[in-house]
Amino acid sequence: MAYWRSSCSLLWAYQWWVVSDFFVCKSGKLMPVSRRRFLRMSTALGAAATVPVATTAYASARNASASAPQSDARWRQRDLSRKPNVAILVLDDVGFADLSCFGSEGLTPNIDKLAGNGVRFNNFHVTALCAPTRACLLTGSNAHAVGVGNIAEWGRDHPAYRGWIRPDALTLAEMLQPAGYATMALGKWHLSSLPDQNVSGPYDHWPNGRGFDRWYGAHGNAIDHFHPEVFENTHQVRLDKQDGYHFTEDLVGRASDYVKDHIAATDDQPFFMYLAFGACHFPFHPPADYLQRERGRYDAGWDALRQSRFERQQALGILPPDTRLSASNPRVPDWQSLTAEERRVSARMQEAYAAFLKHTDDQIGRFVDMLAAEGQLDNTILMVLSDNGAASGGPVQGMLDVRRVSYMGEESLDYLVDNIDLIGTQHSQCMYAPGWGNAGNTPLQWFKGDTHGGGTRSPLIVHWPQGDIGQGQILDQYHHAIDIVPSVLEMTATKAPVSRHGKRTLPVQGDSFAYAFDAPAATTSKRVQYFETLGDRAIWSDGWKAVVRHHGDGNFEDDVWELYHTDKDFSETVNLAEQRTDKLVELVALWDAEAERHGILPMANNTFQLYKDAVPPPRRRHVFYPGMSRLDRLSAPDLYHFDATLKAGVALDSDSVSGVLLASGDGGAGYEWYLRDGFVKFCYVFTREQRFTITSQQRVGPGTQQISLDWRKTGESSARLVMHADGRRIGEGVLPKLWGVFVPNSGVRCGANHDAPISDDYIAPGTFAGVIERVIVDVAIS
Repeated sequence: MAYWRSSCSLLWAYQWWVVSDFFVCKSGKLMPVSRRRFLRMSTALGAAATVPVATTAYASARNASASAPQSDARWRQRDLSRKPNVAILVLDDVGFADLSCFGSEGLTPNIDKLAGNGVRFNNFHVTALCAPTRACLLTGSNAHAVGVGNIAEWGRDHPAYRGWIRPDALTLAEMLQPAGYATMALGKWHLSSLPDQNVSGPYDHWPNGRGFDRWYGAHGNAIDHFHPEVFENTHQVRLDKQDGYHFTEDLVGRASDYVKDHIAATDDQPFFMYLAFGACHFPFHPPADYLQRERGRYDAGWDALRQSRFERQQALGILPPDTRLSASNPRVPDWQSLTAEERRVSARMQEAYAAFLKHTDDQIGRFVDMLAAEGQLDNTILMVLSDNGAASGGPVQGMLDVRRVSYMGEESLDYLVDNIDLIGTQHSQCMYAPGWGNAGNTPLQWFKGDTHGGGTRSPLIVHWPQGDIGQGQILDQYHHAIDIVPSVLEMTATKAPVSRHGKRTLPVQGDSFAYAFDAPAATTSKRVQYFETLGDRAIWSDGWKAVVRHHGDGNFEDDVWELYHTDKDFSETVNLAEQRTDKLVELVALWDAEAERHGILPMANNTFQLYKDAVPPPRRRHVFYPGMSRLDRLSAPDLYHFDATLKAGVALDSDSVSGVLLASGDGGAGYEWYLRDGFVKFCYVFTREQRFTITSQQRVGPGTQQISLDWRKTGESSARLVMHADGRRIGEGVLPKLWGVFVPNSGVRCGANHDAPISDDYIAPGTFAGVIERVIVDVAIS
């Protein structure tokens, strides 16, 4: 009887709150109910119908709301029973100090507005690498547990390191769909296996196979923002690159279209949007006018920048008062020790990065303005974070073309000075020096890929006007990317399904951080968090952190652990390993237990070899057709290791036909087989300044005929090419240098080049003016 009376009383109260939008607090005054508290109370009241006790969350919601601000009449009239929208915006390789609300020099005013009207977490962590973090924040479980301990390019045959999310680990989209959410993903995915990134599928690991109704974006990591390979759902998109196309602008435009489509069709249904920018991963590709605005901003160098950001963080309250600025990383020389030319080139690289981030911030502002104009912003849980810390970059002057430096040797300083105006343009794949990454991670040690704070501490902003989560607060509870899913589930009053297709699903491992909105001074609910990235390891527990940097191919047993009391040492500057050996032993044992629990062992060295091993096995025959969707770069014919014959069956109506037969790669590393005014040409780009073109001695056509190219290796990294037209030799030449199949950044196209330009001998897309039956590449695999 008591249970029945309690349930009836609660249900009566529930009905009263729905009608009035108010409840009575201890002072006896009527106070507004925020959307977040309403959802929490609805969940609690639903539970009360089956258990005879009121929940703590329900009681705290009543008490916390006593200080809630008064709302205007329009807000009171909104339907509080509708679940909020969710939008998670992910930045790429943006350091802890790169947002101006976390210390930078005014680069992100639009994100700052979200922070001012929402909350910032200054003790939020990620995995130190892009795909593992994305797996964490989409599943609510640790990266190794769901199979993404590494990116797919460095994946291996180990359940924890394959590079895509295991089927029994639900994504947030798969959790929210049963609760009535429309689901949309845009931007960088990077969670598919390498052989599956072609339009023939399978699509199990594409966004549409992981709970997203719609997807518009790209598969890989180092996206060319002027010439990306873009997909919508499972189809490649032919982009209109007129009028200054840019991928970030395209993403935000499409995201806005998706929201408007949703409003037009199903306005009574909430949406979940995952918007993952390619910025600011290399290559730094801002529009030209943004580059010009940053000229001269960083001439004072990275030492001065790091100090100014540290002081700004102190003034903002981002850092505890006793925080120390960590020493510069060992790879970072004093700025004044560089030559004048090195400083000039290096500053340009940071200008390109800053311009890229500023442009992205403007596009985020455009997206937020759209939400506001369509009446969606107030009831949208909007989160902004980065997937890992700022990257370590390259030489002190930076790199004009990362792939060239990585695979074909360094760029001379003279070359960089001569080409300084190409930095940040479509004719570059640029990346800055370690000193700028060090400044991006102020006040922390090390970089992306490292499990010290510089690699794992990320800015996190949460904005939800109707959620009454606070305005302008800085929250210092320790949390991790795996905590986003349980937080969203709590904030939307949604329960994750426990099974899918009749099979049990992996339980969510994270801890919600939603309690911190009501109790900003509360201690963190989290107890343990482990890290492992490329052999670097760390473990955090109750305010202490043990961490180790793994050195190349060395034995893991020889690595030296460090110990930091992070509750008192925000920037990990005082190594207590010798003073507190007991604590270090305890934490290392805890890491071992977590590694066992999450299937991490055995770890592996030599990630570059893993990259080569991840390339799909070579095929003996490739058949290409005009107008086909591109073939992924790692599935391209292997012309580095083997001889080959390329054959194109064509029909020409004159002897002056032009157009592309076959293209692979881009202007930094690629080849293009094409006709120009009836002459057969083959352009091979080894690097941007090392380009080799072979031209036939006579025209071909008109008529139906076969054009062929015999590719014969003459050394480990060279080849001789012989051209034929209907069996007649029409030209030959030598390629003195070759790149491996994993070097180019774009895939194979046939009949036109709608993607990244390679040769500058024609106006893109260079659609073939005759008829191509097919192009066949036979690879002489031994």
